[in-house]
Amino acid sequence: MADFRRLFTVLAVLAVMACAASAQVGVANGGANSALTCTATGAVIPELRPEGYTDLSGDILITCTGGPDLQQGATIPTANIVLYTTNGAAITSRLLASTGASEALLIIDEAGSNITSGVPGFGPQAPQTGCSTAQQQALGGSTCTAYVGMAPGVNSVGVPVNYAVAVTAPGGSTPAQNVYQGKLGDFGANSVTFYNVPVLPPATSGVSRVFRVTNVRVPTVGVPSGSTVVGFFSISPSQAIPLSNASVTFGVVGPATSMAVKPQSAFQQCVTASRALSANLIFTEGFATAFKTRVVPGGISNGAFGNAANITYAAEAQNLAPPINQNIPGGLYGGFASNSESGFISPLFTSSNTGSGAVNYTAGLADYGTRLKAVFYNIPAGITLYVSTTSGGTVPSPVGGTSVLPYAVLVATNSGEATPDGASFSPIASTALGGDGLGSIALSANSAGAAVAVWEVTNSNPSAQDVLTFSVYISYSATSATTANPYGLPITDLPLGALVNDVQLSFAPEPGGGTFSAAQGPTALATIVPRFAVIKTQEGRWTTVGLCQTTLLYPFVTAQSGFDTGIAVANTSWDPFGTVHQTGSCQLYGYGVTLGGATPVATQPVIPGCDGIANPVPGTNCFGGAGTSNVIPSGQVGSAMASSLFPGFTGYVIAVCNFQFAHGYAAVTDLGLRNLWSSYLALELNDGTVGTIRKGGQGVENLVH
Repeated sequence: MADFRRLFTVLAVLAVMACAASAQVGVANGGANSALTCTATGAVIPELRPEGYTDLSGDILITCTGGPDLQQGATIPTANIVLYTTNGAAITSRLLASTGASEALLIIDEAGSNITSGVPGFGPQAPQTGCSTAQQQALGGSTCTAYVGMAPGVNSVGVPVNYAVAVTAPGGSTPAQNVYQGKLGDFGANSVTFYNVPVLPPATSGVSRVFRVTNVRVPTVGVPSGSTVVGFFSISPSQAIPLSNASVTFGVVGPATSMAVKPQSAFQQCVTASRALSANLIFTEGFATAFKTRVVPGGISNGAFGNAANITYAAEAQNLAPPINQNIPGGLYGGFASNSESGFISPLFTSSNTGSGAVNYTAGLADYGTRLKAVFYNIPAGITLYVSTTSGGTVPSPVGGTSVLPYAVLVATNSGEATPDGASFSPIASTALGGDGLGSIALSANSAGAAVAVWEVTNSNPSAQDVLTFSVYISYSATSATTANPYGLPITDLPLGALVNDVQLSFAPEPGGGTFSAAQGPTALATIVPRFAVIKTQEGRWTTVGLCQTTLLYPFVTAQSGFDTGIAVANTSWDPFGTVHQTGSCQLYGYGVTLGGATPVATQPVIPGCDGIANPVPGTNCFGGAGTSNVIPSGQVGSAMASSLFPGFTGYVIAVCNFQFAHGYAAVTDLGLRNLWSSYLALELNDGTVGTIRKGGQGVENLVH
């Protein structure tokens, strides 16, 4: 008779979870037997995302040994097995019916894992057959009643023996049902119940009976990193499965994913940009398995479930053979199982949502791979915003295959992020290359000036923290100042110094952009799997388009005690170097005192540009160009006397000019140029205003020269 160690080796070779117990199921004449004892353990303890509403916990194994021999033909005793999450949070496994029938499953003796030793056709070699919650709770008793049968096998030393097996009828040879459907909510939202599960005691030393609970999804939103997810079993009658431990850990909350916006270029409104790289959006896994594909690489052929509309995935287009149906209990699938949003996928339990085109749902199958979302706000008129249609870096070959190069593709813009199991996986093709060589596509802003881009993970590395980077580009045409738009911005409706833009990053779908509420638990069919919360706003500026301005400091200006100051500004954007010709006016800000009143005035009123007020009189109530010009054209000089603009003033003046290359000059003299005269060049300042580019480096009032 095969012992645990031998089966452990076989299971490992078949990529079945290493802690699966022996699936031998007892013998006809075992002699004296020990008492039936059972232990619950976590098959694996996966890390769960603190952003997840529906994260897939690890499988739980109940392993039983010992117990009495049961007579051939006898009815196998049953037990109701209830699993609770101890934190009281609702289990969020998908419901396949409003009755509570769910995708959570209990598998007996690792059915379908096809271990080569043991009893042919039974235990691990048995075909998977389902017992629904309706059958488990049928009026008058379960319709999945199992009986003790006998089947030939070979023990661990090669001796032919007869094994006790579960069959569908006394004296029959058909294996009994071995996959039981869980029912959610009968004992609280944090419970899943498997009714009338047959428990055939293993009886003989070295033989085990295994019950695997799988596809239990739990919400971990906001749970601190490092916290464990613990389950508690309640068995009725308790003697049917006498657990030595009722509690078991089957998950631990990992660190949150880092999402950052990294600006790449700053732009000026007077210089045309054509699909130029503006920023990178960087998503970094909090732990190695936070980014998941929908299924394991090469997984799920359409023909396997007869549900082509539901299960199309990028990997299928790569003609990977053979297709993996992801239905091996505890299957590792080359190490990729932990990187799949789907769990144990069973076509035995499906349902249709006739309200949305009769879409079929299959137990264990997620709607999507992990999706990453960017929401762009305040997209200004005049700017076209683009995003890359794929993540950067080396492209895996094939996309969706077994390459561990992290990769994601654009699948939705402005809509589609929260359609439960909607359209088949369909990457959005690029319309042109961006500045860094990546394909890109333009986003259309809605009436609020916002747009959305959603990418889906197609490849990830289960052994490393992946980083996915997406590029943002912009295009706009250079503009000049006008009376209606004195700053010459292609960005309308935003005042000088306003926050131009913002992009918020998150997983998708999430409540703000999805069709579900933050508190939504398990809901039949239309519930999205996976779904996420925004536990921390992660955002930044996706571009900086600065005003083409120059700020000048006149450190001494006076119009007191018989003195006056001439203030001049030259617009030197006309030059032999090909500079874009710019036209604009200047606003003057005076800081000092004015004599003659009851008390000195610390700050003078702002003297506006002449193109910004009604009835301008250049040099008197505004600052403009030569003569009666309201602006200072490229290649010309504007000037005025302080006595006209700031009568009785002494102090300093800051001029903010709406063109890129302004130079200032001032001359201080006594009236009439009779005795005293002095002049200086104005200093250029970088004021560090957000969204505005000045000459020189960043900072506040940095002197350029």
